[in-house]
Amino acid sequence: MANDFDQFPLYDPLIKEGTDKMSSVWINSISTFYMNLIGYLTQGGILLPQLTTAQRDALINVTNGQMIYNTTLGSAQYFKAGAWSSF
Repeated sequence: MANDFDQFPLYDPLIKEGTDKMSSVWINSISTFYMNLIGYLTQGGILLPQLTTAQRDALINVTNGQMIYNTTLGSAQYFKAGAWSSF
């Protein structure tokens, strides 16, 4: 039985139907992302999202451990137990 997406030319499912193998498109994309990330982290560190205090306060679904660079305060901040704290 065909899926609606089978006729869409760019459709490439994550897992090929009837196999346990990832599609080569996904493997190549993940591999490229991983290599770029490793290169970035080993050469330049991590760049935190840069937000003003107003933008930070407008975030929804913030989780413990989330980090930002607050451009209003000029410091890195992390979220823990319902509040933002500066490093």
